[in-house]
Amino acid sequence: MGQSVYAQVMPLIGRELGFSVRLITTFVSISAFVFLLTTPFWGRMSDRKGRKSVLMIGFAGYIISSLLFVLVAYLGLVGVLLTSSLILSFLLARVLNSAVGAASRPAAGAYIADITTEEERSAGMGQYGAANNLGTIFAPIMVSFVAFLIANTEIFPSYLTPYGRLIPVVLMSFLSLLALLMVYLYLPETLEAGIEERKRERMSYDYKLLVFVGIGVLIFICFSSTMTVAAFYIQDKFNFSTLVTQERQGIAFGLLGIFSILVQLTYVQKTKIVPINFISISIPFFILGIIFIVISATFTFFVLGMSFLGIAMGLASPGYTATASLNAGSSNQGEAVGVAMVAPGLGFAIGPLMSGFLYEISPNLPYLICIPIFVVVFLLVLYIKRYI
Repeated sequence: MGQSVYAQVMPLIGRELGFSVRLITTFVSISAFVFLLTTPFWGRMSDRKGRKSVLMIGFAGYIISSLLFVLVAYLGLVGVLLTSSLILSFLLARVLNSAVGAASRPAAGAYIADITTEEERSAGMGQYGAANNLGTIFAPIMVSFVAFLIANTEIFPSYLTPYGRLIPVVLMSFLSLLALLMVYLYLPETLEAGIEERKRERMSYDYKLLVFVGIGVLIFICFSSTMTVAAFYIQDKFNFSTLVTQERQGIAFGLLGIFSILVQLTYVQKTKIVPINFISISIPFFILGIIFIVISATFTFFVLGMSFLGIAMGLASPGYTATASLNAGSSNQGEAVGVAMVAPGLGFAIGPLMSGFLYEISPNLPYLICIPIFVVVFLLVLYIKRYI
């Protein structure tokens, strides 16, 4: 849920602070680049120190950095922080979130690998993806509900109304604290004591792995590109106010998550195929979703396009993660998932930066550029599947 909340809150807060589309997407790219650099480290750390401790570090980092983000945004909205000091403080909060919050992703993925057999790996990663997508459902619902309450009720004091965009981040910090406590109290460790001294297999970093990670990078470049500009696209194309945009964006993101989780809990769970084939199957849905978004004359068509993107990610994400896990030894699952997470890290570093520049040329360009990219992905999958 955490990053989904940021995806909806940051663009609108950024506009209220006077940031350009290009600057906001640059923030996203820089924080994603930090995520890219730190995720493999946390993956290796979870192989040595255990999944549970690294998960807890990730949650703690998210809580601290989110509260810092709220403080910086509040000081910017009330005029205490201006121009360069505001930009640098905003960037610091996002970098901290990525650097330490990144710990939870490889640790969680490796935990799933620890408790599943090779035959169960695709289904296990599908369930893991479904859990992530539950967050993409509930986060938009929470953000939209808060926006609705601010606009239509007096449940929040009037002096909080100008800062209502920040309330979902505060709520998410509280939920992360509850998750941290649950991990500490109830989650058993899956690695035996003495893992630091255990002889670990070395992963093979050959050109096939580079091609495979490249496939993931291209997928996440397009996904991050379309998601990052979604709020701007909705507001500009349909002439919605800020609060209405926040509500409608929540609906669109929520449906994306619903369709993604439905695919992962049904088709991915029941279909016994080589995991990388899920990526091939996802490509037509990606392209169809982009087409519906670009031709959308009404918000309904936009939502339909987002739903197709949800189906596509519901197929591609577990297919990608399961393939990476199955091509690693049992003693370096954390490293394998950490390497796999390079793709979303690099994708979210390049995609938002690219989409910010393209959006200022034409709002449709961040979407249209993805059609030829997905054709390339399909061809690369056909090539690499012979070796996996």
